[in-house]
Amino acid sequence: MTNNQANQPFEPFRVQSNLLQGPAQAAGAGNRGTDGPVKTAAGGTNVPFGNLDWNDARWLAMVLFGVIYWITENDVLLRPMTILVLLACLLFRLERRAREIAGVPLTLAAIKLAYQMSPRATMLSGTQVLLSEQFKAAMTGLPWVPMFLAACIFYLPQKGTVTGTIVRAGAFALLISGLLPGNGYTVILAMIQYTLFVGVLAGLIADQPWNGAAQDVRRAVPSAQA
Repeated sequence: MTNNQANQPFEPFRVQSNLLQGPAQAAGAGNRGTDGPVKTAAGGTNVPFGNLDWNDARWLAMVLFGVIYWITENDVLLRPMTILVLLACLLFRLERRAREIAGVPLTLAAIKLAYQMSPRATMLSGTQVLLSEQFKAAMTGLPWVPMFLAACIFYLPQKGTVTGTIVRAGAFALLISGLLPGNGYTVILAMIQYTLFVGVLAGLIADQPWNGAAQDVRRAVPSAQA
């Protein structure tokens, strides 16, 4: 006699739903995608450097900024490379949507700008004045201004600060100046260098705790992180 498999009871099946899961399980399921799990910190935020602590990465970046500045200050041929350092920091700190929109034009403009800044005589735009390499570097702020903007963008909060907004605006203007024809970029870089003092000073004053506007910004953006 053979056993009738049709008389055997069916095993119960389970329907997995995010509505019936706990908060931890739902969060874990939401982080899984086609590219594998996303590494998150204890607070649930993305970890930009994987297992490396963010504070440790900030210290390492400080040393790296110092080394790059020292090398470019002593080697004229490498000074235009600070433009690419600024580009990397700006793209790293931009949000994903903004990076997708501005990534390609910023990169192409920065490459063209770095090529135009190669050590050679430059004719000042709109005049017949021939700029020497030393005077051109002093006028455009190489390598100090690009490295200053890059360090500020890397360390300042992404949102909720007037100073960060001013610095990012200066970085955008500096990089996009590479699209100007001829040597027009020299005028833009000179303007950025000579107005940077006023802009950063105004931003620092606006971001101070005694300013009511700064308190309103912190209340409006409570999740702004350093």
